[in-house]
Amino acid sequence: MKKLAYGIVGLVVLVIVAAIALPFLIPAEKLKEELVFAANDATGRILSIDGDFGVSVFPVLGLNATKVSFSNAPSSNIPNMASIDKLTIELNLMPLLSGQVSVDKFILEKPVIVLEVDKAGNKNWEFASADAKDNGSDAKVDDDDKDAPDLGIRDLNLGDVQIINGSITYSDATSDVHHEISDANLSLDLRGLDEIFRTTGSAVWKGEKIELNTELGALRAVLENKATTVNASIKSSKVNLTFSGDLNSTAPLNLNGSTELDVPSLKGLLAWAATPLEAADGTFEKVLIKGDVGVNGSKYSFTNADFGFDAIQANGDFSVDLGGKVPSLKGRLDLPVLDTNPYISNNGSTSKTAEATPTPANGEKWDSTPFDFSGLKAANAEFKLNLGQLLVEKVKIDKTTLAAVLKDGVLTLDLEELALYDGRGKGKVVLDATSPQAKVSKEFSLEGLQLKPLLTDAADFERLEGTGMIQLAITTSGTSQKTMVDNLNGDGKILFADGAITGVNLAAMARNVTSAFTGGGEVQKTDFAELSGTYTIVNGLLTNTDLKLLNPFIQVTGKGTVSMPQKTLDYRLEPKVTASTEGQGSGASGGITVPIKISGSWDDPSYAPDLAGALSNIADPKALKETLEKSGKEQLDNVLKGGDSKGALGGLTDGIKGSLGGLFGTKKN
Repeated sequence: MKKLAYGIVGLVVLVIVAAIALPFLIPAEKLKEELVFAANDATGRILSIDGDFGVSVFPVLGLNATKVSFSNAPSSNIPNMASIDKLTIELNLMPLLSGQVSVDKFILEKPVIVLEVDKAGNKNWEFASADAKDNGSDAKVDDDDKDAPDLGIRDLNLGDVQIINGSITYSDATSDVHHEISDANLSLDLRGLDEIFRTTGSAVWKGEKIELNTELGALRAVLENKATTVNASIKSSKVNLTFSGDLNSTAPLNLNGSTELDVPSLKGLLAWAATPLEAADGTFEKVLIKGDVGVNGSKYSFTNADFGFDAIQANGDFSVDLGGKVPSLKGRLDLPVLDTNPYISNNGSTSKTAEATPTPANGEKWDSTPFDFSGLKAANAEFKLNLGQLLVEKVKIDKTTLAAVLKDGVLTLDLEELALYDGRGKGKVVLDATSPQAKVSKEFSLEGLQLKPLLTDAADFERLEGTGMIQLAITTSGTSQKTMVDNLNGDGKILFADGAITGVNLAAMARNVTSAFTGGGEVQKTDFAELSGTYTIVNGLLTNTDLKLLNPFIQVTGKGTVSMPQKTLDYRLEPKVTASTEGQGSGASGGITVPIKISGSWDDPSYAPDLAGALSNIADPKALKETLEKSGKEQLDNVLKGGDSKGALGGLTDGIKGSLGGLFGTKKN
C-alpha cells in the first residue's frame, strides 16, 4: 500500500513538472513527442497519442489528450496494454509554488487495461527500460518496498479525480485463467494529506455489480508509517464484506479491527464465482462470520469469532504465526449442536451415485498404496473442539471434547470426553510420522453404554440390549494400509451386563432343542447377566479364548481367532444346556454342549453346528435322556438307537443356521 501511494504521488509530480516547465519552452506538438520518447525510454513500450493534445499554463496547468494508448508486451497478441479515450488533468498553479499539489481534475474516460501472464510466466506489467534492452539485460522494475525519496510535497488536495466506464481483463496462460471487469468507475476524495481519504467505486464482474468503498483517516500517516483508522467494504447481492479498525503501521503491517462476512447463499456464490455446488434444498445457503481481526507482522488472528452456517451456530478463536520455521496454528471451536443430517444424501440414505469402496490393486485384502504423511511436517498446530451434540442420521452423540496437537510431525488426538447413550468414554490416538515407517497407538475406553438404543439408532438393530463396557489399546506401524494391518498389536476387553439377546431363546434348549429357534410364533429372547470376553492382537491376528454368556438355563463359551490381514474368522461357540434354575454360573452339571462353528470371510461367514462335537460331549446317555425328555421321547430314541436323526438334529441344524443368520439380519444356508 505504501509503495502504491508513493507511486501515485510520484506520477502526479511528474505530470506537474512536465505541465509547468515544458509549455514555456516548446510547442504542444513537440511536447507530445518528448512525452512519447520519455515513456519509451522508461518502459521500453510505445506511448501513442492519436487524438487531440493540448497544454495550458495559466491560470490552470492542464493537459488534455484523446485516443491515448500504451503498447503491450511483445509476446502478446493484443496490441495495447492500456488505452484511454480521453485524459484530462488540471492543477492549480499558485499552490505549487509552496509545495502543495491541488488537483482540480484528473479524469480517465473509458480506460481499457489488459493484464496478461504468458506461458513462460512473464507478466506484461513488468517493464524493461530501453537502456536495459540495448544492453541485452532482462532487468525489471524492482518490486521491493524501499524508503521513497522526499518528493517535496507538503500537501495534496484532490478535487475531481475519476475513472469513468473502465474495463480490466486478466489472463494467465500458465493456469488457463481469464477474468474480465467492466463498467469500472472510481472516484477519489482527498482534501489534504491529514484529512480523510475516501475512495468510492463499482464494477461488474460475471454480470454482477460489486461496490468497493474505502476510507483512511489520513493518507500522510500511511506515507509516514504512522497510525490511522481504516474502513473498507465490498457489497454485492452475492457477498458482503466489511472491515473497521486501526492501521498502526504498514512496515511491518500492523492492524486490528472487526470484520463481518455475509453470504446470503453459499451455493449462489459458488455458482457465480467458481463451480456450482450440488446440495439439498435448504443447505449450503446462509453464511455469516464475524469477529476481530489482528495482523502484526507475521502473526494473524481471528478472535471472538461467531460462525453461522445454515442452522449451525459456533464460536471460536484462531491464530497463525508465519514467523517460524513452519507455520504455527492455534484454534478453538465451540459447537452447541452439529446436525449433519441435512447434508447427508437422500436424508441419511446412501446416495444412488455413491461409488463403492475401491478394491485394492492386485486382489489384495488391504490397500498397499504408500501413505503420504509429509503434510504433518508442514505446520505445527493446536486445536480444541467442544461439541454439545452431534447428530448423524439417528445416532446422537452428546457432549464431546477433542484436543488435537501437531508438533514436528507427531499428531496427538486426545478424546477428553465422550457422552454416548448414557456411556462415558475417553481415548487417545498418536500418529508419529517423523520416520518413513509411521507409528500409531490408540487407547479407548467406554463405560455405561446402553446398547439397545445405540444399535437401534445406528443400524436398526434391536436384538441386543444391556449395559456395555469397551476397552482397547493397540499399536501398529507401517507405510500403507496393508502394512498397518499386518503389524497391528494390542489387547482389549468387552463386558455387557444385565442384557438380553432377542431372536434366539437359548434357555428353550433346556426344554426343546427345535423350539429354541422356531418358537411357534413366540418372541424368542435370551436374558443374560453377563456377556464378556478379552482379546489379544499379535501381528494382525485377534485371539479370544474366554468369551462367556451367563444364563440360568444355558451357559455359552467361545473362543477363536479373527485374521485381520486375511479378513477371515474361525470361531467356535459352545452353548451348554444345564436345565438348571440354580442361577447363571452355578456350575450345574448334567447338561449337553452343542458347539457352533462360525468361519469364513468377513463378508460371508458360514454358521454350522458341530454335531460330532455335540455327541462326543455326551458322557451319560441316560442323563441326556432325562434332560431332553420333555422335548419328545421319539426324537431322543432316534438319536440314541442310531435311527433317523434327521428330524431332531436336522431341525437343530436348520434352527441354528436360521437363528444366527436372522440374529444379524441375514439367512445363512
